[in-house]
Amino acid sequence: MSGADETGTPDPRLLDADGWRRLVPWLDVTEAGCTADGTGFMAVDDDALGRAADSLHDQGWFALPPCLPPDLIDGLGRGISRLAALGWPPVFIHVFDQAWALQAALTPLARHLLGDRFAVLPHLWAWCVPPVPRARGWPGHRDLIGNSVFPGGIHMTLSLWVPLVDATLDNGCMRVVPLPVERALSDRLEAMIADGRLAAEPEAIGTPLPAAAGAVLGWRQDLWHWSGRATTAAAGPRISIAIEMQNRAFDAVAEPLITAGHGPRLQMRVDLILRAMRTYARMESLPGPLPIDTLAQELK
Repeated sequence: MSGADETGTPDPRLLDADGWRRLVPWLDVTEAGCTADGTGFMAVDDDALGRAADSLHDQGWFALPPCLPPDLIDGLGRGISRLAALGWPPVFIHVFDQAWALQAALTPLARHLLGDRFAVLPHLWAWCVPPVPRARGWPGHRDLIGNSVFPGGIHMTLSLWVPLVDATLDNGCMRVVPLPVERALSDRLEAMIADGRLAAEPEAIGTPLPAAAGAVLGWRQDLWHWSGRATTAAAGPRISIAIEMQNRAFDAVAEPLITAGHGPRLQMRVDLILRAMRTYARMESLPGPLPIDTLAQELK
């Protein structure tokens, strides 16, 4: 499943740009890296950005209505669906230029919340949660252990989550424990989970965040959150992608920091994907081995 040999060198077949283009012909792969020109920025005004910032400060999370380029969202959603159908972990969507263009599209929001000196963290992931009862994404967790917000409301890091199809109560939308709710608990949330006073997915104190395709959800990285579970009423899979960003005024949480809008060369994309698979193996069981032979096939 690893896609790399004992030295960490990727299987060379994973660097076959033409193979990836055959696999998902409506998406692009630029081997030497790509640069987004900014024409696909999210459509959001200053008032909406202000409300997002206020909610992030007061509740620890925010939700913006659909504001990302519809063609970009549709293409990525169909791309993940194609990859998943062929047995590829959805994180391989980051092989394609459009996944990096999505990061660039979020620039107005990132600048507003993190300042001009923001960067993308190399924490890549994506999901395709099947419409099967009890199927789900990740269990309850925090994205960062320790402080993610400092005096004056300065955010060091930020998690963004974009549904590529509608995320509903029936297909496993995200759920969070709002900041005021957690602060009102009688003890630290992890301690209450450890001794059985709360479940790791505490539905009674959690807030579900259904969101339409192309919306943007975000939360401070020390906020407790989790994926809901699909039900028998799920009309289709929950397909989504996560992006983590950092204020460069702080020491790097992880290397390399990536400039939004500058998709790295294919070699680095594959390296980052394989690293993510190792890092997040504790959060999600992935099928194996990788279906690398599909890269050499002509698909309809």
